[in-house]
Amino acid sequence: MRGRVRVTLIVFAFFYSAATSVAATPTPEEVLAGFEDRVDAVFRAEAGKPLERARKQPPLSKGRGAYIRAYSYSIVAFAARCLYLDERLDEANAALVENAHFYLDNPLTITDRDSFHWHAEIVLRLLEMYGPRANVRPGRITSETEAILLEYMWIYTKKCSWLGKAEFEDSKTWHIYSSENHHSMDFTCHWHFSKYAKDLPEYRDKRCDDDALLSEHYRVWNEYFVKYCRERARRGICVEMRSDGYNSTLIKGFYNFYDFGDPEVSRHAGMLLDLYFAYWSEEQIMGHMGGGGSRIKGNNAFTQNRKHGNAPLAWFYFDIGQPPELYGHDVGAMLSRYRPPAVVVDIARDTEGRGTYEIRQRVPGLGEQGDTTPHMDRPDQFPNKLNTDSGGILRYSYCDPAFILGTPMTEARPLSDWVKISSQSRWQGVIFRGEHDPRIVPVPRASDNLVAFNQFWSVQSKGSLITQKLKTNKGAAEMMVWMSAQGLSKPVREDGIVFVEAQAAYAAIRVGRGDFQIVQQVLEGTKEEGSKYRSPPGYIVLPDDEYAPVVLEVMAKDELKDFAEFKSVVSDCQPSLQDTTFRYETIYGDVLTFDTSYQQTPTINGRPVDYAPEKVFDSPFLNADYQDGVVTIRKGDRKKVLNFESR
Repeated sequence: MRGRVRVTLIVFAFFYSAATSVAATPTPEEVLAGFEDRVDAVFRAEAGKPLERARKQPPLSKGRGAYIRAYSYSIVAFAARCLYLDERLDEANAALVENAHFYLDNPLTITDRDSFHWHAEIVLRLLEMYGPRANVRPGRITSETEAILLEYMWIYTKKCSWLGKAEFEDSKTWHIYSSENHHSMDFTCHWHFSKYAKDLPEYRDKRCDDDALLSEHYRVWNEYFVKYCRERARRGICVEMRSDGYNSTLIKGFYNFYDFGDPEVSRHAGMLLDLYFAYWSEEQIMGHMGGGGSRIKGNNAFTQNRKHGNAPLAWFYFDIGQPPELYGHDVGAMLSRYRPPAVVVDIARDTEGRGTYEIRQRVPGLGEQGDTTPHMDRPDQFPNKLNTDSGGILRYSYCDPAFILGTPMTEARPLSDWVKISSQSRWQGVIFRGEHDPRIVPVPRASDNLVAFNQFWSVQSKGSLITQKLKTNKGAAEMMVWMSAQGLSKPVREDGIVFVEAQAAYAAIRVGRGDFQIVQQVLEGTKEEGSKYRSPPGYIVLPDDEYAPVVLEVMAKDELKDFAEFKSVVSDCQPSLQDTTFRYETIYGDVLTFDTSYQQTPTINGRPVDYAPEKVFDSPFLNADYQDGVVTIRKGDRKKVLNFESR
């Protein structure tokens, strides 16, 4: 009798466990339905707390305004929380006025690219939602506060917006002032202030420094933004490739276009955000971004910030990661009506279901380098002029539930061929599934441990990568292969090959010419704003010949019997170097050739790498032909078509 009861209990426990497991896996629609609760929890975690101002910092260089981005973010985060929760409204108004007065009293901070436009679109959003003319909770921001906020907003648009900046017939929106993220923040502010103030009696007849009315600026920025969105679908979404911080900043003003723009503007903003989150979702594990990138400066090469960048967005939209603290940068996303489509949520969350696949993307980067003035009020400023028709970069990633390995494949071009936002601190390597953000990063170290340009070129097929330091670099020191000390086994050297094990994958590193050392080292440096950083603990492979080709191979454990078999397979792949041509048959059976003299295009199974492919997005989940403007997002039975060309 007791045996029967025991069996019954075991069977019940099994079905209860299975039911609980199924119930614990929410559908994409259920994840989206929890967005507001997640946002509400972050705001309410700050309820009742007084304002804590971030420190104002001195100018980043001579002739610039104070560096007060963090201070302004602390102000708008506090104000947004108070306005959202309907608490401390007098203090919220006072804080916004205090922030505005600092800019008015220090006018260089208004036009400086590193302070004003980072927070200004959030202030305009708060006015739209809580100001005297608001559509959500009118009157929480008073008329007196509104007047002061518009005063410093007007100065920025008056000085920094001109009709020629919104030209798109010739530029196709690929003339970029300062850098990609600065450019988008800049035009977001001009569009939104013009929209908000153009019909107000005190601004209706005022003229900007180009002698145009705000109504004229509003019209051209509307047209520009629609063209901008279409071009990102047609030719490539990010010049600052897969850069966690810069890309999340690039898009943060687009929520305002979505929520407050006319129907055509709002529709294009929504599609561009859908495209961005599909682009992000298919190439990440546990919220950690994989694939080749640029502007991955300093410590960001070796770890991903889980408090800022895309991490808060991953939590709010996809319930991936941990709840963030309230931060001014993310207020627009938190308060926006925008939600990604269910198919994107499915792609983001279902790492196992995505399976093993390749991603190929055509990315702009070639062009004429523009002026690097730190001020945005320079009509004589020469913008970065991207040459999008010549190709130049094939972003390639091999994605498996166990890892993502990727690189930006480029020709071995001189530095002057690239705009700096493309060639700055390029990144390649593998991120693994597992705790502690384990990764392997084969790149030449930046001599200042922060920034280098045009450091390497490469070829990759599946989980096999060959790379080499470029002699046409700027600021690159020795070639190295950095490996996380946490989340990976201690590297071992066997017969001239370095082997390492991750939670669900194996990796091998081979230097194609000469000997090498393995050292354990922490890299230290100083960021632009003066703060210190230290890389996580890591092991570094240092070739004796800094221009030797380096091979990185990665394979999932479920493809092999054990580590010993992986080592045997790698050892059987004997490279050859004839004259300057490095030839290698990979563990996946592909044959790669790589000209170490930089003269010939690398080949994969006899075919030269195509740096200008016919598709701008090419993967099982994200597809679009170059210049077509119609993007398909698909996973299983879910599908969404983004038609940027329709009206």
